[in-house]
Order: sequence, then structure tokens, then C-alpha cells
Amino acid sequence: MATSIGDIMAALGTRLNAIDGLRGYGYAPDNPSPPCAFPLVPDIGSYREAMKRGTYVIPFQVAVLTGAQLDRTGQKSLAGFVSQTGTASVRVALEDGDKTLGGIVNDLVVDSFTSRGLEEVGLVGYYGGLFTVRVIATGV
Repeated sequence: MATSIGDIMAALGTRLNAIDGLRGYGYAPDNPSPPCAFPLVPDIGSYREAMKRGTYVIPFQVAVLTGAQLDRTGQKSLAGFVSQTGTASVRVALEDGDKTLGGIVNDLVVDSFTSRGLEEVGLVGYYGGLFTVRVIATGV
């Protein structure tokens, strides 16, 4: 049976929550409390190609937000989450942890990170960016 998008998002949130000092969510929260990370509902270019029988690949975006109250602190925190190695690294938490997300997908790869700089969500400012995470799962 194919894994649902919601199940994959929840499992990504669980892996992100394993990073000490980072709040991982399986959804985009209404009022994010930094530092936090969460997957966004992915774009599906073509259901026929993306979710055909066999395996399929879906590129998820994972947002990371850190506080902007103190510029230096927020940027330093974000740099730790973006680092290739270290205990705060999102790449390490996702790729070096359980890449099957508890057995619901076949594999995942952290492809890239795009810095978004200073972002505003409502009336609050954050430093943030987006990881692209390629998830490979079994189709129907």
C-alpha cells in the first residue's frame, strides 16, 4: 500500500524533532515557535509520473525558522541547522538517521538548501530557509 503524503510529513516532523533544540512539526504551524522546522505539502508535477506503480519520488520542502530578535544568534542557529555535519544538522538528522522514516518510505536524500534570509510570518520576524528533501516511496 502506498504511503500517504500526510504520513510522510508527520514522519519528517518526528525526525526533525530529534534535533536537540529544534521543534519539529509534521505540518506548517499557525504560530511557529523558533527554532523550528516543518515539511510543506509538496508540489506534484504529474500524478501519472510521480505516483505510478512501483516506486515514486516526491521532492518535499522543509522549512527552518530561527528567531530574529538578535540577528547574530538567529543566523548562527540557522547556520548550525544547515551545516553538513554536527548535532544540529538537518541533513544528519534526516540522512544519517532512519532514512526509511520508520519503514514508511524506501529512502530519502537531502538535495539542497535555499536561504530565505529574514522572513516575516504574521508580525514576527525569522531567519529561515528551505531544504529540498527527495523522498522515494512505494506506489500502488
